[in-house]
Amino acid sequence: MGDEEKKRKPKNKIKVEDNEGLTLSYNREELDERFPHLTKEMFEKKKSIKIDSVDYEIEKNYKEKSQKSNKLYPNELYNPDVIDFIRRCTKKEDAINLLNYLLRRNEISNNDYNTYRNIILKEGGLERLIAESGGLKRPGYYMRKYYKKATKNQKLNSNDN
Repeated sequence: MGDEEKKRKPKNKIKVEDNEGLTLSYNREELDERFPHLTKEMFEKKKSIKIDSVDYEIEKNYKEKSQKSNKLYPNELYNPDVIDFIRRCTKKEDAINLLNYLLRRNEISNNDYNTYRNIILKEGGLERLIAESGGLKRPGYYMRKYYKKATKNQKLNSNDN
């Protein structure tokens, strides 16, 4: 057998060993059939990088920075808080249902839940909370508040080019 024939002839078993000494063996033909690209990558003699772990904190920080870096829109468009949602409610029942929902999803703490709930249940509490927080958010609130600003900035940016 020549050198090329030895390279082409698949080995029957593939042994994979990790750092802790765990060894697994696979049937080469079965792997070729099920995962042809994987076996090709395994046997190519190209440089590779070993990844020991993934740091999700970096990914989280990147997402936060990319959201903050957008100058056209403020953070409230990306991450509305409890008050942003409550400002859309016109009835106490809707606000309480909203608080219950956010509590079930762990998007609000028990302390905040009780605080907002007590404020809303007082006579005129919902109206006062909404008024003190900036007023009721009617349909089209974000379009009225940010659309004109965004289109103005886009026109300015396109004129700069």
